[in-house]
Amino acid sequence: MRWLVPAAAVVAGLSIAALGPGCATTCAANPDKLAALRRGMTYDETVRIMGCEGKGVTDQGPRSGNFSIVEWDGPESLLFTRTQIDFLEGRLLSYTTSKRGGL
Repeated sequence: MRWLVPAAAVVAGLSIAALGPGCATTCAANPDKLAALRRGMTYDETVRIMGCEGKGVTDQGPRSGNFSIVEWDGPESLLFTRTQIDFLEGRLLSYTTSKRGGL
């Protein structure tokens, strides 16, 4: 019976450790999030799907009413890919995924 307590502690520790990286990546694009995006949705709807506000690429933000581009990390790797979503008049127009630095 004594080995069950340490094993349970190890399992609990692994579960807590697994939450750390998952929480850090909730703001990145992934295939499920990209599949949920729809042309014409508002920036706020997009933010709810993506998990956070992205990084503005253009001088004008998506709430300005002008054309704007917002970028999120992912979906493949936080280090090497990105997703850019285009907004026109605050509505999702399209998105593209690409490698950083044109690789």
